[in-house]
Amino acid sequence: MTDAATLLLAAALLGVGVLHVLWAVGVSWPATSQEDLARNATPDAAEIPRLLTALVAALSAGAAYVALAAHWDGLRLAPDWLYRVGIWGLVVVMALRGLVEPFASAGKGNGRYNRLNRRVYAPFCVVLALLGVVVAVD
Repeated sequence: MTDAATLLLAAALLGVGVLHVLWAVGVSWPATSQEDLARNATPDAAEIPRLLTALVAALSAGAAYVALAAHWDGLRLAPDWLYRVGIWGLVVVMALRGLVEPFASAGKGNGRYNRLNRRVYAPFCVVLALLGVVVAVD
């Protein structure tokens, strides 16, 4: 079960990273334009902030590695405690993003983003946090 949770968490984080790389280089998929993507993916920006989006891509890829290395010792390049801290840090960040941020930003920004945030982005982050807990307690 933990192997599956680890692989699912890492794949989801890597997928998020790949999407952010695509957005950082100007691909607007799954939206029809850059402006439409910005309305869907940012609370109040007229365009996708490319540098910040690239940073999210790198952090997502790094988090995927941490999830894998937290579960499989053979992938570790640093002391074990660093991966324990890393996986719990991932859990905290995803839980806060999923449980707190939608309420903190409620009523701010555009309605389309707020709706997607409540219905898709926040629940997805909660699922990632729960998968992270499964990996962390193994």
